[in-house]
Amino acid sequence: MRLGNLIKIMSIELIILVNCIVMCGTLIQGVIGYGIGMFCAPLLFMINPDYVPGPMVLISTVLTIIMLLRDKSDLRADQVSWTMFGGFFGVIIAGVILNSVSLKQFQVVFGLLILLAVVISIVGYSPKVNRVTTAIAGYLSGFMGTLTAVGGPPVALLYQKVKAAELKANLSAFFLFLNIIIVTTLIWIDKLNLDSLYLLVTVLPGLFCGFYLSSLASKYVNPRQLRYFILSFSALSGFGSIIKAFI
Repeated sequence: MRLGNLIKIMSIELIILVNCIVMCGTLIQGVIGYGIGMFCAPLLFMINPDYVPGPMVLISTVLTIIMLLRDKSDLRADQVSWTMFGGFFGVIIAGVILNSVSLKQFQVVFGLLILLAVVISIVGYSPKVNRVTTAIAGYLSGFMGTLTAVGGPPVALLYQKVKAAELKANLSAFFLFLNIIIVTTLIWIDKLNLDSLYLLVTVLPGLFCGFYLSSLASKYVNPRQLRYFILSFSALSGFGSIIKAFI
């Protein structure tokens, strides 16, 4: 069922469900700096594949703007400039691929990239932050973010040893830049339309509620435990997407 057809018959139950999913994803990203894509994208993809990447990228864009306004005092522009450079090329390459694959092929690619994101997060390798590593991380993040709306793990891995507030600010600045490029690319290849904007509007209550709760939860929630939860959940979702492609 296409997104446009789904919107015409969206029930109040479905709207509440999608808002709850977005609220939880926003809460996770508000606490650890990334995660809305890893949590929300697989669930929205199971509801309807057309929710990803377009509508999910729009949701992420609104959240990164809000988070950057909150954390802008901790931003290190010198660290994210080369990440943005790499991210730009990652988006372009992914856009070409996205415009030439079928739904079943996309389901397999989606699942594999979700699993790759989990592996990257689990590895725990701590590369030195320099122009080369930031550009590579940006490229991988842009590539994965365009195809799956999950671009956090590569850059989160790179910045894992900086303080939490600086991590959130750097990731928010990078994701905002990246999402603007992704949105432009998706419009260019006709993968984002008015239906995507409609979905964004319907989930704004969940997004703002999740952001508010994240400010409160940051004082009480253990980011490490939350990270383990999202990695386990994302791995199952990745396998589920691959299996679904062959059923």
